[in-house]
Amino acid sequence: MVEEPPSAPPPGDAGPGGTGDPGGKPAPTLGDLFWVGTACAISVVAGGGIGYAIDDALGTLPWFTIAGLAFGVLSAVLLAVNQLRKYV
Repeated sequence: MVEEPPSAPPPGDAGPGGTGDPGGKPAPTLGDLFWVGTACAISVVAGGGIGYAIDDALGTLPWFTIAGLAFGVLSAVLLAVNQLRKYV
């Protein structure tokens, strides 16, 4: 006798996480999203600010400002991907 594999849960059925997602991954809360957005903004502002301070001290405006902004954007993207990967 051939046994059939168990069927998938019906749509809307709560999975192991109780979120309605059969995979059981939790949904991000508003606090999680606010933290990611705030941390990204701080990364960009801090990178640009540090670059500007170095430029001001060395008289090399705008090279370190651009490099600092690029570093801030890169760190913001990596931070957001790392934090939001838990929910995807």
